[in-house]
Parts: sequence; structure tokens; C-alpha cells
Amino acid sequence: MAPRCVLGSVLLATLSCAETVLAQAPSEPPATMFGAMTTEEQLSIERAIVSDPRVRAVVSETQPRIITSASELDKSEAEAFLEGRTTTPPTRRVTIVVINPQSQQAARVLFELPGKRILAVESIPASDVPFSRNDADEALALAVANPNLRRLIGDDLNRFQMLESGSEARVPFAAQALPVRSTDPRDVCSTDRCVDLIFRTEDGYFPFRAHVNLARRTVEIHGGAGGQHR
Repeated sequence: MAPRCVLGSVLLATLSCAETVLAQAPSEPPATMFGAMTTEEQLSIERAIVSDPRVRAVVSETQPRIITSASELDKSEAEAFLEGRTTTPPTRRVTIVVINPQSQQAARVLFELPGKRILAVESIPASDVPFSRNDADEALALAVANPNLRRLIGDDLNRFQMLESGSEARVPFAAQALPVRSTDPRDVCSTDRCVDLIFRTEDGYFPFRAHVNLARRTVEIHGGAGGQHR
């Protein structure tokens, strides 16, 4: 059987944009020259996405979850701007992924700024959608409601807080989410979005993990039968 792979701590990207320009661009950072996306731009993108019939046809009528985005400058327009042939900043095309958290139907959307228009909408598999903090919180909520996990941890299960990627916070009851993907087509995690949750208290880590399938909203306990270890 092909192995599953843990993809690392949850990606916490919410409409943050990474600008790219030509390799010959001046040493001044692109964010200084052209600016990051403003709150107004982010809101205009969200409004356009939730109201667009092409997006709604993919992710259904429910409010989609905006997972991530990346921004890229138009190459020829960036050249002209950097060489002083125009004073108009280059067009930005923002790639955004949205998903229906209930059905796990997902779409990739290409959005143009400053024109504020959707250029393309493409249906994508749920397994191609990056993980977000919302996914981690949803996985923890499913785990907290699982009676098998509650029997192992007890009432302290309600006290666990989701720890963000890279956080050094010393909380007494910490949960961490590790996205999992399988390369085995017979494994549901090759198509479904799966997360492993690990739990830590001040006494150390529990030797088991909660395996959560976000698409099917199921929780399985993997690993040791109970207890903790350092």
C-alpha cells in the first residue's frame, strides 16, 4: 500500500498575497512599489466570488469558504511600469481557491485587479484545496464530539485549544493539526481532505492521534490506547 504522508502543520493563509515581478526588477521590494492587497480589495474579491453564478454552480448556493490566494503581476505591464514607459501600475491577477465546507466541492478562481472581474472559474478536487485555520478548528470540533476520544481523554477534551503553525505559546491543553494525503487511490485520503490531530498537555503528548476526514465528518483514533508520554 502506498504510504500516507503528513503534510505538516496547518497552512494559515487567508487572502494574503505574494507579488512577483521580473528578475531584472530594481532592488526595491515589490510590496513597496505596488502595495499589498488592501482590505477593500479583499472585500471586493469576496463579494464578487460569493455572487458569481459560475462559482455558485460549482460550490452550490451556500457561502463558500475562501481558503487561499496568490497574486501575480502582468509581466509586460510590469516591464513598462519599471522602465518608466507608463505611470499605470501593472494589472494583478489573483488566484483564489474556494470550497463548500459541507459538500467539499471546490473551485479555483482567477480574479483581475484593478478591474474587479472574474476571468475564469475552474472546478477542482477537494484534495487540491490547501488547509486553513478554519479546517483545523472544524477538525477539532469533530474530535471533541467523538465519544471514543472522550473516553480516552475525559472531560479535559473540552479544554484543548488549536495551536497555530509555528506558535510557541505554552498553553496547558494544546491541539495541533497535521494535514494528511495518501498516494494510494484505494485510500479515501487520496481524494478526501484528511487531518491528524495530536494532543499535548503540560505532562507531554498523548500517544494516540485523532484521524479526521473532513469530507465525511468522521473521526478515528489511531495509535496507543491511552496514557501520555514525553
